[in-house]
Amino acid sequence: MKKFRSNGKLFLIGEYVVMDGAKAFALPTKYGQCLFVSQLSEQSNVIYWTAKKHDDSLWFEVKFELSSLEILETSHQKLSESLQSILRQAKQLNPSFFESNLAYNCETKLEYPQQWGLGSSSTLIDLISKWIEIDPFELNKMTFNTSGYDIACAHNNQPILYSNQPIVEVEKLELNWNFIDDLYFVYLNQKQDTQAVVGNHYKNKPKDLELINELSNLVIEATKVKTLHDFEAIMDEYQDKLAVFMNQPKVKDLYFSDYTGSVKSLGAWGGDFVLVTKRKGFEDYFKQKGYNIIVPFREMIL
Repeated sequence: MKKFRSNGKLFLIGEYVVMDGAKAFALPTKYGQCLFVSQLSEQSNVIYWTAKKHDDSLWFEVKFELSSLEILETSHQKLSESLQSILRQAKQLNPSFFESNLAYNCETKLEYPQQWGLGSSSTLIDLISKWIEIDPFELNKMTFNTSGYDIACAHNNQPILYSNQPIVEVEKLELNWNFIDDLYFVYLNQKQDTQAVVGNHYKNKPKDLELINELSNLVIEATKVKTLHDFEAIMDEYQDKLAVFMNQPKVKDLYFSDYTGSVKSLGAWGGDFVLVTKRKGFEDYFKQKGYNIIVPFREMIL
């Protein structure tokens, strides 16, 4: 049996403008997804695929004909068709892999609750790429066509500075912050469709090159901060500038306007997790508002 593993992702700062070539500061998570592959002795030209959630319960299962990737049996048609589409694009990148008269048993396993939004799609792209020996960034372009920061997180075991124009560039970062224990992730009790949010609130707006450069510079500054005060100032300034451009309220203004620390949206505004900076009694503050999943930075980030 072969085992492949890919990290999940959280987008600290650089959201939206990364689509236009700006720098992005992203965080690979300790939680990810695994793929276990066994080549079976039978010469049946099939792939048996089982996807499991973090608690070992069944997500879905499907049986493909290997060479055509036709769905032979499935417990969930829509999810199986999505996987089928990814595998068919992977076949374009490595056709010979699917031409042998072999049989495979594949099982994926999430390491976190699915609703956390840490990258079940990006980790799947990366896992399939590792198994089939293709470029995950190319497969991502052919399928979900995200900025690619999530693929870079899947591949790297420390925080990264990422850009994708004119080519993909990934710089590994050492965070020598003395305030890491003042940083926490709070789950907002909702799964957000990142691609839809980007499409609705950023993609269709005229490009502001001056703003893109300003925000990209703030991202770079964020990688060099020494104090919690400076970190908070950059997070707040980034969100203030972006909120004006997008004509969208910040998540702090919507839900936590009386909180004295910073609240930073991660990735798509309004969904999944936010990063908060610690203040006295902060856990009680968020729990009283119904947000009970509060994860320390050290427990979440590689």
